[in-house]
Amino acid sequence: MGVRLFGRDEELAEVAVFVASVPDRPCGLLLQGEAGIGKTALWSQAIDDGRDRGIVVLSTRPVESETTFSYSALGDLFEDVFEAVADGMPSPQRRALEVALVRAEAAGPPPDQHAVSVAALSALRSLAVVSPLVLAIDDIHWIDPSSARVLGFAVRRLKDERVGILASARAGLPIPVELSQALDRMGTRHVIVGPMAPRELGSLLREHLGAALPRPLVARLHEISGGNPFYALEIARALERQGARPDPGERLPVPEDLQQLLGSRLAALPTDAVEPLLTVAAAARPTEHLVLSIADRKDHALAGLGEAESASVIRREGGSIRFTHPLLGSTVYASASAQTRRSLHSRLAEMVPDHEERARHLALAATGPDADVATALEEAARHARGRGAPDAAAGLAELARQLTPLHDDEGIRRRSMDAAEYHFDAGDAPRAIALLEEAVASSPPGPGRAEILFRLSSMSWMNLERGVREPLERALPEAGDDPELVAGIHVDLAWVDIYQGDLAAASEHARRSVDQIDGVIDPATHADALSTFGVVEFLMGRPADETMSRAMALQDIGMHEGSWTEASVYTTPRSVFGLQQMWAGQLEAARTTFEHELAEYERNAMFTVRQEVLCYLAELECRAGRWRVAEAYAAEAMETVVESGQTATQRHVVLFNQALAAAHLGQVDVARRWATEGVQLASSNDDPYNANWNRAVLGFIALSLNEHELVLEHLEPVLRYLERMGAAEPGIIPCMPDAIEALIALGRLDEAESLLDRLMEQGRDRGRPWALAASARCRGLLMAASGDVAGARVELEEALPMHDDAQPFELGRTLMVKGQVERRAKQKRAARSSLSSALDIFESLGAPLWAERTRSELSRVGGPSAPGELTATERQIAELVVQGRTNREVADALFVSVKTVEANLSRVYHKTGVRSRRELERAMRPAAAVPVSAQDQPPNHP
Repeated sequence: MGVRLFGRDEELAEVAVFVASVPDRPCGLLLQGEAGIGKTALWSQAIDDGRDRGIVVLSTRPVESETTFSYSALGDLFEDVFEAVADGMPSPQRRALEVALVRAEAAGPPPDQHAVSVAALSALRSLAVVSPLVLAIDDIHWIDPSSARVLGFAVRRLKDERVGILASARAGLPIPVELSQALDRMGTRHVIVGPMAPRELGSLLREHLGAALPRPLVARLHEISGGNPFYALEIARALERQGARPDPGERLPVPEDLQQLLGSRLAALPTDAVEPLLTVAAAARPTEHLVLSIADRKDHALAGLGEAESASVIRREGGSIRFTHPLLGSTVYASASAQTRRSLHSRLAEMVPDHEERARHLALAATGPDADVATALEEAARHARGRGAPDAAAGLAELARQLTPLHDDEGIRRRSMDAAEYHFDAGDAPRAIALLEEAVASSPPGPGRAEILFRLSSMSWMNLERGVREPLERALPEAGDDPELVAGIHVDLAWVDIYQGDLAAASEHARRSVDQIDGVIDPATHADALSTFGVVEFLMGRPADETMSRAMALQDIGMHEGSWTEASVYTTPRSVFGLQQMWAGQLEAARTTFEHELAEYERNAMFTVRQEVLCYLAELECRAGRWRVAEAYAAEAMETVVESGQTATQRHVVLFNQALAAAHLGQVDVARRWATEGVQLASSNDDPYNANWNRAVLGFIALSLNEHELVLEHLEPVLRYLERMGAAEPGIIPCMPDAIEALIALGRLDEAESLLDRLMEQGRDRGRPWALAASARCRGLLMAASGDVAGARVELEEALPMHDDAQPFELGRTLMVKGQVERRAKQKRAARSSLSSALDIFESLGAPLWAERTRSELSRVGGPSAPGELTATERQIAELVVQGRTNREVADALFVSVKTVEANLSRVYHKTGVRSRRELERAMRPAAAVPVSAQDQPPNHP
């Protein structure tokens, strides 16, 4: 951009590395430093260097006034390339991006930020295929929240695309967390742009001022400015205006703060510049046309702009006007009187075409509550939400609420609820809840307050007592004869009772919700009532298929009509049905149901609550033995919880899913830490269901390590909870086999038998193969512990065909127990076969703790395997190594740890008598390659 750089050799070297890296992989460069230190000059140099190398650069330079305008930065970035990428997008993505960037009118259900984010990610990937790409963001701390969320989402999902992020940020100002996390994840280089050296600063001052400043004065300027070139230039210009050089020892004219310094510079401009500069400072997107339209004397305003540009206060580019430094704009605005600013905003409101900007100007022009302005803000908020910018909508709705006349109780109530819903959608659940609590406190008893309380409860899951039950019980007597509201209250109370293990109370609320639905028009409420009744019936062992089918049919109608919203629903009927399928052990069917539902959540803009179905998928994949897939789903769920601002009430729900996957993968420390935190958080939220799931994970970890006393310490509260619940389903928290095994190991055989009878009865009554297979395994263990080894072998032999392919880990456990019993019966060959099969399963799944337990059992069998005989896992790893893959690549291909690969490879070397990969290649040459299954590929969500 024609800016000459002085010094900055180290920073320019970092720029060169960044530019060279963009064509190879995702990378980032963040230039940080105080205002005026020279970040933008380096940022501009990097852009020039990139373009010289054929890199496409999309840039934006947000300013503070734009932070309240949704997608302004995103619009800058895609302005010149939108048409090039839009034609290749699926129509839902194109629509989402068009509406967000105001290239099309919103029609139908609004796209949420997730839809816009997916579209932006598709655009980046499309562009990067054609050419290396750089997103350049100057002053990233001023980026509007909507753009920050979208770009953060997209950047976090870049894999090997040729995309670089070039950004500058002022020290001391926070970068939006979404972008900060995304930059960190892609390994962004952080370069601190520090003070300039005295020599380089002197060169810069002479270049800009055209004066040969003496070295002592340059040294003093360097000292007092701290090497900041902007500050130094301002002080030097102040000296020039004085027309005299300071005497040695005389204090330089440095203002007390930068605003005062900038004010003195601006004061030197002619009066003709005051009005147009204030317009530039007040407008979100100032243009020369807008400034001249506002001006009382266009010729004077044009002359004033010219003077300001000559003084390097502003820069004009393609009709747009910007201050050369944002602090100049802040100073101009702060220097004007309140009356002058209000008058200007009033005039701007008549000139600007954008609904949101016009409404904001009206708000800033108002001197107090104003019904018309509040209405305009309310409409602008809906417009912003319709574009998929709930954060902008929330700010506008709050302004509408503040400017609503005090006598308009209904308007205040409605706008409070709107603002809360927008905040919730934008991911600020705490602010949403605070708004509703204020509205509750200021509303008189009656249906209006009951609705606020109901919304408050719907945003407070999983804080079951204080957040959900208490407001619902307050709302119920005030709901009057509104069947939709009454049904919704009973639905949510039923779910509270389900989680808290009181199925009798849940059944009563579920029935009362169904009693209301004849008067309910909304299909979403109707479906919720039916599905809640259905899940209670299912848990109590009664038929529920017909009820669930009706609920899902109504859900489809509600989704089509757009009556489902994030703030009104967490668990949809189809998700409830998927839960029933998972609890019943129908994992393939449940997977199909949940995957369908996840797609529906995303299609219908339900991003804030999608973590629930992600958690269900994570739990399902843990049961299915696809733990890396589960790990990915759980991580995505936690990311959604963090992004939506629900960590206080939802984190413990995700923690058990993360901990469960980590426990199976042998990550003991992290799994224990997550599950322990999950117990604590769930308990503080009065959520015994998820507290006990986290306890069940801790019990499983202890069992994996043969810490049987600890197993029962964790699992006994879980067993009491399940018994108190009285559910007929054994698969809700499937920990009974773990507890039975621990009881047998501790010699508490009577207790083990009692629990085993309970598990077997449930499995038989409900026809659950996994429960029957686990019961047979535990029965074999119990018989062996009682001395009936022969009977135990028969029981375990009969257990094997009860297992299905959906839960291979359970089959591995049964084979391991079978091998243990066979070893005790002196059946070494049979024991070795069973244990080897179990080991193959555990190693192929990536269960190192259980593989180690099995190897220990094998070592006690005696009699080594046949020379050169490789297990299936060892052969698979050997074939991949022969193909030239590194240990890390083999581990990634098989979804196991590098340590597992190393351990197996060591055994392969020993068995085949080789000492190197080259020798192994010769030894394995006759063997056919073992194909690697892609079955367990993790989900590839954008």
